Amino acid sequence: MEKHRPKILLARFDLDGHDKGIVFIMNALRNAGMEIVYIHFSNSKEIVKSAIQEDVDLIGITSSLGQHLLVSSMLMEELNNNRTNIPVIIGGVIPNIDVPKLINMGIKKVFGPGSTPQEAVAFASQITGQTE
Repeated sequence: MEKHRPKILLARFDLDGHDKGIVFIMNALRNAGMEIVYIHFSNSKEIVKSAIQEDVDLIGITSSLGQHLLVSSMLMEELNNNRTNIPVIIGGVIPNIDVPKLINMGIKKVFGPGSTPQEAVAFASQITGQTE
């Protein structure tokens, strides 16, 4: 039986020009055998549309400008409007005090300052059902 190769959409929003972290994570996920779809300077509608069209297993977004609550809320609302339950993770400059709010919105995992690529790979493997 062929091993499932997870497909992950990574995205950053319109105003978020910082891409060093997401590119670092993208390379780690790809090196772990995952297929990556990367879109940048997007809005929530474009992200959800791409995720559905690409039939991804997971959406990962980044936020480094303090807009994590707003962009996460908009993305989760758009996913709900499209009646899809693709899991979402977020990384970036996110204060610990906001993590419970993001989890309550439906974000599956928050990777803040100090998180490692290995943590992201392990969580993505777990949530997408990839077997080692």
